Amino acid sequence: MENKNVVVLGSLNYDLILTQERLPHKGETFYADSLLQGPGGKGANQAVQCAKLGLNTTLIGKVGEDRFGEALIGSMRSAGIHTEKIKQKGQSGLGLVNVLYDGDYHSTILKGANYLLDIEDVEKEDALFKSADYIILQQEIPAHVNDYVIKKYNDNTTIILNNAPARNIEKNILKKLDYLVVNETEAEFMVGKVVSNVKQAFEAAQELYSKIETTIVLTIGKSGVVLNDGKQIFHVPAEEVKAIDTTGAGDSFIGAFVYSLTQGYHLKEAVQFANHVSALTVKNNGGSESFPVLKDCVAADSNKI
Repeated sequence: MENKNVVVLGSLNYDLILTQERLPHKGETFYADSLLQGPGGKGANQAVQCAKLGLNTTLIGKVGEDRFGEALIGSMRSAGIHTEKIKQKGQSGLGLVNVLYDGDYHSTILKGANYLLDIEDVEKEDALFKSADYIILQQEIPAHVNDYVIKKYNDNTTIILNNAPARNIEKNILKKLDYLVVNETEAEFMVGKVVSNVKQAFEAAQELYSKIETTIVLTIGKSGVVLNDGKQIFHVPAEEVKAIDTTGAGDSFIGAFVYSLTQGYHLKEAVQFANHVSALTVKNNGGSESFPVLKDCVAADSNKI
């Protein structure tokens, strides 16, 4: 199948990842076991997974004029991403991540250069956006930039928005999306109700679709994914694996989901494949550097069958 053009507009952070038994209590000093450092940020992560699966991927973003920025650009290039649209200005965004023994994580972000992105940066790349088959957006850059892209290019391409971290978005903008991807926390923010199990995820996906008539992809961690496109609503369980590090699992899922769409998968198959890829991701430490390449996904799937 023809290789599709994917443009990711989003964040790049340099991640410092500490593995430890638990978080310290207030006023307590607590030792970590190990430190991993490398590329992160939702935009970078999603672009890396797209590129590792073989998609023609361009990342548009900003990093700092510092050693972190240089390292981020180098890492993206090594992953097979077109990096010429990543510009350097100010201070790089940073991610401070605490990974606990059970695989859960806590993350604090320094916005840095990510919030220096503006509409002018989009306008300079008008031809690139118009040539894109898929545009992937997240919420770690200024909201008005995402809104501008959605309104300007929704007729030309397929747009996927990962509303993370969750923001209030005008209904008329959400209606222009092709896919809205949220986890349970982000879904709770958008519907104002608890989403902690499959039944509640079904209800939230139905409520969201009824409001915006956009395909809803709602990930619920170990419980899998609920998808509602208005014609069908279904649940795909997560694969049972021993999670070592869940950092970036949602981003890995999104990259794999977009790959599946480019290959013409039906929606249920697309979710199943994306679940499989993210399951491989959580079996290893290290953010996007642990994301699998296509041959590993296919081999693992064959072995499982």
